[in-house]
Amino acid sequence: MAEKKYTESQKMAIEWNDGPVIVLAGPGSGKTAVLTERIKRILLNSQDQSFRVLALTFTNKAAAEMSERILDGNQENDHRLFIGTFHSFCSEVLRNHGTYVGINSNFEIYSSDDDINDIISDLQLKYNEENGDTIPDNINVGKAIKYFEKHLCISDGDLDVVMPKTAYAREYKWFYHKYIEYMLANNVLDFDMLILMTFRLFKENPGIAKIYARTYKYINIDEFQDTNYGQYMLIKCMCGTKNNNLFIVADDDQVIYGWNGASHKRITEFREDYNAELIQLNQNFRCPKEVILAANKLIAHNSSRTVSKKPLESMKVLPEENHVFMNSFDDYIEEMSFVAGLTKKIHEENPDDSICVIARNNRLLETAFEEAEKVGVECEKSKRKTDFETPYVLLLYLLLKLANHRNDIKVLKQIIAIFEQALLISINLEEVLTNAELSNQDYMSALSEEIKGKLGDDNFEKSFELELSEGKNFISFIQKAFDWSENRIDQIEDESHKEQAKQEFLIEKKIWTDFERHLSYNYDLDEITVATYMQEFAMISKESEPAKDAVQFLTIHASKGKEFDHVILIGMVNDELPSFQSMKKGIDSVEMEEERRNCFVAITRTQKKLYLTYSAKYYGWRKNPSLFLNEMFS
Repeated sequence: MAEKKYTESQKMAIEWNDGPVIVLAGPGSGKTAVLTERIKRILLNSQDQSFRVLALTFTNKAAAEMSERILDGNQENDHRLFIGTFHSFCSEVLRNHGTYVGINSNFEIYSSDDDINDIISDLQLKYNEENGDTIPDNINVGKAIKYFEKHLCISDGDLDVVMPKTAYAREYKWFYHKYIEYMLANNVLDFDMLILMTFRLFKENPGIAKIYARTYKYINIDEFQDTNYGQYMLIKCMCGTKNNNLFIVADDDQVIYGWNGASHKRITEFREDYNAELIQLNQNFRCPKEVILAANKLIAHNSSRTVSKKPLESMKVLPEENHVFMNSFDDYIEEMSFVAGLTKKIHEENPDDSICVIARNNRLLETAFEEAEKVGVECEKSKRKTDFETPYVLLLYLLLKLANHRNDIKVLKQIIAIFEQALLISINLEEVLTNAELSNQDYMSALSEEIKGKLGDDNFEKSFELELSEGKNFISFIQKAFDWSENRIDQIEDESHKEQAKQEFLIEKKIWTDFERHLSYNYDLDEITVATYMQEFAMISKESEPAKDAVQFLTIHASKGKEFDHVILIGMVNDELPSFQSMKKGIDSVEMEEERRNCFVAITRTQKKLYLTYSAKYYGWRKNPSLFLNEMFS
């Protein structure tokens, strides 16, 4: 470690050995470098030992970045390291010990709301049949189930403790218990159930919890401020309150996921539970000095911050010029038109610079996006995709799902629909079902028989039968499926159609290969089961990286963790930022403090220049400039 590379606070964190500690890391303070360098140091200094290191974060992208940094030139230690999200860690635990709570290791993870809504619809029909009446209109079953899962409810007693004041407690209990029963009976879990069932496993089997606490001598948690009740209780249940090696990286000024159970109180709670030390990283290497000045003045209005927290200190040296700009307009359409022209101007003058337009809500962002497209700006929006869209890649994904759950009629129908409608390969569903029944086969085996002679490639059909259907080497089958797909695309006669199909295919293929590369840091791909492979795959977004030259249009929540040369924060008026709901709650409310943190997060994405825009009128309603503007610049 080069001495000049890190500040004294950063070095203190990197060199921290035993004992619980909170690294209070402000935006742009180098927290990822600190976290990865510490783990690197621990692994290198203990190569003759067998303990493992656990690092938990909130996105697969962050986990992949950390894995690459830590294992670069240090691959021999990959077996001693698990880096992943809370959900991927829980998935690993349940694969190993889930039978203790009624879960088989080949469980499926439902990542799509459509799958979960189908189950809820079936339960509603069942409720109507049992009760001879329809459920009341004002019962939101899906929302209630998520609420109870996040609060780790197992028994009726657990439900009673967290049940909101309602006349429908009996109905909510019925739906929750039936939902959990259905999921376990079908060996299916949703995301929140991964946390819930792992917590239940540790709580009911403390010996298993101790195994994990002993195995993972050093536990690191990034973005700890984003943990909800269930995630924190899971850690406490695994470690107890005696674990000496919890390394927590957090910032109470960036708690913006209150709707998901995150709370600024979590940091204080951890300090009290573990008597943790505190290291502050308050030197910002990302933002211009003027942005840091505004951010400090803004966030100082929040009372619920760590006592003795230091203000951010700007370390970035930039040319002497303005780095913060403010523009006001009569109407929001005029504002959005200006933003469109501004993005085009910045891109023309600084073609290598990154640009992001940020808004508090999607409605305003959509208008800005449309205006920018009109003037010829290359634009991209962020959206979480839970499924692939290209026929060949989606087909491969579904084939692996069927290989994992070999009698899933719904997946079989989806596969045949793609073969017939998108690829124009005729596969008869009735024949597959009939052959499966007559020969006492599962649907995967029957499909393998049905496709023979229809794929135009004997070697690929052989791979389909031996490597996928018979389970000899599904990883090898994946590569052959990609090759087969590319060959078929190359045979498209219409050149423009071929080019578009190939481009879309290669984008989604890269998502897949990036997933496999990250997976290889935690698992040996020569030994991984198709169940583990698909469980891990279900937990990632199928969204591609934005084009390098594209202007990104993001909500504040989607922008967190990112940084851009130029940030344009639009809609800086009361009822937008801060939101209408927080304005109703009042200037000193918890909701207003979270809105202030939203604004803090948005402006600290800036590396070079920050633009703030607002209008006198939105959707026909007159609005006042955001009170945050006064707080930042008065």
